Amino acid sequence: MAAAPILIAAGCGFRPVDVDVSFGPGKPADGAEMDLIKNMPPDNIGFILYDLERKSVVKIHNRSRAFIPASTTKVFTTVAAMNVLGPDYRFGTRISYRGSISGGTLKGDLYLKGTGDPLLTVADLMDMSDAMKKKGIASVSGRFYYDESDLASTVSIDGDMEPDVSFNPGVSALSLDYNSISAEWKRDRERGAMDIFLTPSLPINHAGLSAEKLRENITFAYQNRSGTESWFLSPDKDTDGIERLPVKKPALYTAYMFSTICGMRGIRLPRPEPGTEPGCARTIAYHESSELTDIADLTLTFSINLAAELMMLTTAKKITGEKMNLADSAKTISAYFSDRLESVSWRYFRIINGSGLTAKNRITPEQMVAVLAYADAQNYSGRKYRSCLPASGWEWSLMNRLNDPETAFHVWAKTGSINYALALAGYLYTKSSRSMAFAIFVNDIAKRERYDADPDRRSSASARRVNTWLKNSKTVMDHIVTGWITEL
Repeated sequence: MAAAPILIAAGCGFRPVDVDVSFGPGKPADGAEMDLIKNMPPDNIGFILYDLERKSVVKIHNRSRAFIPASTTKVFTTVAAMNVLGPDYRFGTRISYRGSISGGTLKGDLYLKGTGDPLLTVADLMDMSDAMKKKGIASVSGRFYYDESDLASTVSIDGDMEPDVSFNPGVSALSLDYNSISAEWKRDRERGAMDIFLTPSLPINHAGLSAEKLRENITFAYQNRSGTESWFLSPDKDTDGIERLPVKKPALYTAYMFSTICGMRGIRLPRPEPGTEPGCARTIAYHESSELTDIADLTLTFSINLAAELMMLTTAKKITGEKMNLADSAKTISAYFSDRLESVSWRYFRIINGSGLTAKNRITPEQMVAVLAYADAQNYSGRKYRSCLPASGWEWSLMNRLNDPETAFHVWAKTGSINYALALAGYLYTKSSRSMAFAIFVNDIAKRERYDADPDRRSSASARRVNTWLKNSKTVMDHIVTGWITEL
């Protein structure tokens, strides 16, 4: 009996609609907008406002200048994924075996195979362990293999970032609960000791006390000690605390979590090791993810970096038939749009990952709006792309932005924010009921470069400078968008 198909194609036979997106000259920023941006260098901001029904550019400023897009990069990733894979696409995760089951023992090998489900949870692993129990398996005499071979893996999304940042985890076809763990520390003053522990605590991770005080606002230092992900708390922490930390080797982590859960159920598994599931393996349990449109919705609403990268890797593999790393997958996504939107200049466009977790991505306002207009013409199993985006004054990153009665629910857009780079891209409805696509970027590349070169960039002083810049830039951005809504 051959294994069930692990990748599920779009059940609706989705085919994207070709759209001719071209831009006329448009009206330059007027006095009101220029008054808002007069206190910043003019090259630090760029925007384009495009009327989707009249197919005309309404407002422009630096439309062809490349900016750091931050998390608005996820627009490109999710649109490509839904177009290429289809809105009904589901990821699969399977536990299977080769051998025979007799007297409570699996006499053979066990396989845990992932294909990139961005939302696989511990609860899903529990369901799989229940299936093992129902199958009558209490032990495995052979080996336990974890299979992440469908996609390229990496220990972090952005290698330039400090290793303790939880939203910069490893990426693998076999990922679990956003690939992050919890670290907690409690000082026992009677014993004069610090208790530090990880949840989950597994054979592949370790927590201890650092021999040296760490830099300001860095709580844990990371070391890879013979394959063990080791985290060391700065000794100056006097108050109890808890922090999320990233997982570096997600597939091994997922396999050990499955083994731990099976142990709770009285099922003994061998030590996990990497391997490839054979075609003759028989399925014990098969977990299907949510539909891709729902995954894209969550990714855009909560800006889930891991989900964006897994969608990009899977999409690029579907396009090329090859397993590629993040950078090469990003190039494939770039080519996908440049081939379909030929009337738009793709000069200066550059992405090296699909989440935007980098200061190296570059996108122009015109390129962003071209993709938004392209996505708006599609029908994703009865949903419009804009419905996957947060609504102003209501959801997550836009909950407390553009939330007065004149602007609430008038903007459906993806936010983007990294230090000295702010972005907002999506759709808006004006007071006169015009439907628009827009992109607005505010960057200070010079300050970002100085920030990256500063060894104390995590200091409180640096954080205050960044927060002041972001607050001021967000105010300018939101006033511009408010003017578009209320005056057009």
